[in-house]
Amino acid sequence: MTREMLIAHITDLHYPVYTAFEMKDLLSKRITGGLNLLFSSRRRFRTHYLGHLLMNLRRIDVDHVMVTGDLVNLGYADEFDAVRQALDAAGYTPEQVSCVPGNHDVYLPSALEHRHFWEELGGYAVVDGPSKYPFVRDLGGMLLIGLSSAVPSGFGLAYGRLGEAQLARLEQILADTAGTPRMLMLHHPPLVGNDSFDDGLLDGAGLRHLLWKYGVDLVLHGHEHHDLTGTVPGPSGAQIPVLGTGCAILDHPGHGDHARARLIRLTDGRLDHSWVISYNRKTGHWHPV
Repeated sequence: MTREMLIAHITDLHYPVYTAFEMKDLLSKRITGGLNLLFSSRRRFRTHYLGHLLMNLRRIDVDHVMVTGDLVNLGYADEFDAVRQALDAAGYTPEQVSCVPGNHDVYLPSALEHRHFWEELGGYAVVDGPSKYPFVRDLGGMLLIGLSSAVPSGFGLAYGRLGEAQLARLEQILADTAGTPRMLMLHHPPLVGNDSFDDGLLDGAGLRHLLWKYGVDLVLHGHEHHDLTGTVPGPSGAQIPVLGTGCAILDHPGHGDHARARLIRLTDGRLDHSWVISYNRKTGHWHPV
C-alpha cells in the first residue's frame, strides 16, 4: 500500500513580543534587535498570521510541521512562550512539530545559558538542551534529522556553527542509517558560498563533506528570509536538493515579501513534490506561489 505524508516547512518567524524589550537591553546586543523590533518589525511581522497559518496547515491535513529557527527576535522566555501557545491553540502536539534553533533564539549567551528555547517550547523543541543534537524522528519511513547551528554572536553578526562534537554524532547517525530515506533540517544554509564569518555557517564545509560521503534526500534551512533552491554534492555524483523558505509571518508588500510556508509530499518515505504557499492579504487565504 502506498504511504503518503504531507509535511510543512516554516521558518524565521521572528515572533514579535513588544513588551519583551527591557531598559537593560540598551547595554547589550539586544539594542539592535530591539530597535528593529520597534521601528521595522512592527510593520512587517504579524503575530496573528502564525495562528492563521497553523490553522490552514491543519485544515489541509499537514501531518508534521518543521520549524528551522529564529522563532523569536531577542531570545526571551516570553517570546518562546507566545509561540508555544500558538502551536497549542492550533491543535498541534509535540509529536507533530519539530523545531531547531536559529541565531536569534540564542541572541545572547544568557539566552543559551537559561535554555529559554528548550524550556519554554517543551516537547516542540524535541530535545531538552543544546548538547542533544542531532535528534532523529521517523516521519513515515523518512528519517528527520535535526541539527542546531545556533550560537550567540557579537554585534552585527549572525553566523552559525555546528561544532565538531555534533558533526561527529551526525556522521555516526548517517553511517548507521545508510539506505534509509533521510532529511536534514537546520537554520543556516550549508551551500557553498554561505560560510562567511558575518552570517554564514562557519563549518559548512564539514557538513558538506558528510553529505558528500553519506548522502541524504533533502536539506531544509531558513535564515535567508526568502525562498531558495540549491544543491550540494552527494555520493557517486548525486546532487542533494537544498531548500530554503521565506519568513512565515512576514508582511512587507512594498518589497514583495509575504508570509509563506513550504509544503512537501512524501510517498513511501521518498520526496515526491514540493511547493510554496503564500498569504494573500486581499483574499485572506494561502495560495500556491
